[in-house]
This record gives sequence, C-alpha cells and structure tokens, in this order.
Amino acid sequence: MTMSEKIGMSEAAAFIKEHDGFLILSHANPDGDTLGCAFALCRALQKLGKKAKNICADELSHRYDFMKRAVEKQEFEPQTYITVDVADTRLLGDLEKQYGDRIDLAIDHHISHAEFAKLLLIEPHAAAAAQTVYKLIMELGGAELLDEKIAACLYTGISTDSGCFKYSCATAETHRIAAELLEYDFDHSALDFVFFDLKTKARIALEEKIYHDMEFYCGGKCALVTLSKEQLASVDSEDSNGLSAIPRMIEGVEVGVVIKQRGNGSWKASLRSNSSVDVQKICSVFGGGGHEKAAGCSFGSMDIEEIKRVLTAEIGKVFE
Repeated sequence: MTMSEKIGMSEAAAFIKEHDGFLILSHANPDGDTLGCAFALCRALQKLGKKAKNICADELSHRYDFMKRAVEKQEFEPQTYITVDVADTRLLGDLEKQYGDRIDLAIDHHISHAEFAKLLLIEPHAAAAAQTVYKLIMELGGAELLDEKIAACLYTGISTDSGCFKYSCATAETHRIAAELLEYDFDHSALDFVFFDLKTKARIALEEKIYHDMEFYCGGKCALVTLSKEQLASVDSEDSNGLSAIPRMIEGVEVGVVIKQRGNGSWKASLRSNSSVDVQKICSVFGGGGHEKAAGCSFGSMDIEEIKRVLTAEIGKVFE
C-alpha cells in the first residue's frame, strides 16, 4: 500500500495550477457528496482554463442531471488523476483495476482513508468532502471562481452527507460554508425536496419491507435489516441510498444495520450509530471503515445468517 504525502489547501491548489488534463473519479454507487465534489471541481477547473472531466463506475440517477449540465464535455487524454470522497480504491468499483494505482491526489474526509494516492488532502472533521472541495476552490480562485452551479453541487454534497444538517457531523463550519453557498442563485429547497422527501413507489415498497422484516438484537439496542439482490433489483441505485438511516430511527435503537446483497452475491453492511458507539471500529474488525457514526464493511459471499451472527456479536461487545 502506497503511503500518501499529506498536504494542505495551498499545496493542493499549487498542484492543480501546475497540472492539466484532469480525470476526477467518484466512488461506485455514487451519492451526493462524491458527485457534488466531482462536478463542482470539474467546473472550477474548466473555468480556470484546464481540461477536466468526471468518471464513475455506475450510472448516475436522473436526480443529478443538474450537475451534468454544470460542466462541458471535453475529450482529451487524461494526465492527472484525482479522487473525491473515496476512502479506498476498492470503492472505485469496476474502475479500480484501470485507475487504482494512478491516483495523483485524493480529496477525502474519511477517518479510515487508506492513503492510496501520491498526495492526500484530507479533513476527517468535515461533514462532507464537499466542504474540503469548497475551500480548495476558494483557494484556487475565491468568490470570483465560485458560481451558482458550483454552489448547487457543493450544497448537495454537504446537505446529503449531513442528513440535511441533522447529523452530529454538521459543525459550525459546515453551516458557515452552507450559508456562503446560499448566497448564490440556486433553489436549495428544491434540491432538499428531491434528495430527502421525494420517493418513488418502488422506494415506498422497499421501506415497507424493511419495517416489516426488521430484526432486533442486543436487548433492542441494535436493529438490523437484510436486503437480497432480488429485492434490490426492483429499484434503481438512488432508491436504495439512505436506507441505512431507517433502523436507527426506532426508539431505543443505538446501532442500525442494513445488509445489502450485491449483484454478484456478496454482501455489504452499513452501520449507523445514534450514540457514543463508534461503528467505524466495529467495521474495521471486518476490514471496513468510514466514520465514527457511519461506516460499512463487506463480507463476500458468506452465508447471511453467519454474517448476522458475527456482526451482531461484535456490536454486542459494545453493550456488555
């Protein structure tokens, strides 16, 4: 594993000014933060006269069409590779084999970042990687570089990763940056409606299944849901995002778990904490990581009942 050289904001800006031909990579199964970072940074680089484009292993939901319209389509041979909101090259999905060992600069906010790039700009305290990208853009050109399209992308990243500013990760700095972005002419209420309130009929059916089949462990302090690949096949990737927050909404639950089966039969667990439980430490036992109150890990094609047994046993240790 390559150890990254950790750099500051001014060093990251200097690196970008000295290079060109940027390919910005988002993680697979993309969310608002990784895409908000990618499109905001891409537009900023293009406005600086650089060649820049984005790439993601998975198809983007139509909900992100406004981000696509923020950038120009440019054809060129990439020279400089940047990841945004990617904690490990494994999260690049099908792009890992081609680009995993080429990353020049990683911009991230995960405590469990694997340090795979040559250079690393990381702010583990940030609610979203979009906070860091905002400060980088300000370092590159200030308020003159920022515009309403970049602001909308960054706001989406911050809002979605902070649960519309409800999560404890939303600090005073998070709110200050969001306030700066709201000075620009975009409809933040419309974005929040799309990403937090609007639901398809397929999503409603999936939530109904979750509430019906939820299991409780550790004296009711852990709520767990499993979703097979067949159940997930009826919804698009955007409909399956945010499901991890549902189990922890139950009164008395301190750790919520959603275990999803991928198309290849493997399983991924997403853990969320309501209390002082550090789910990143729990997931690290199984080779995963993330944040203190939001983390995940993978189990390959292991039997689901065995996954539930070992995972809830590890969670149970916290409450002993």
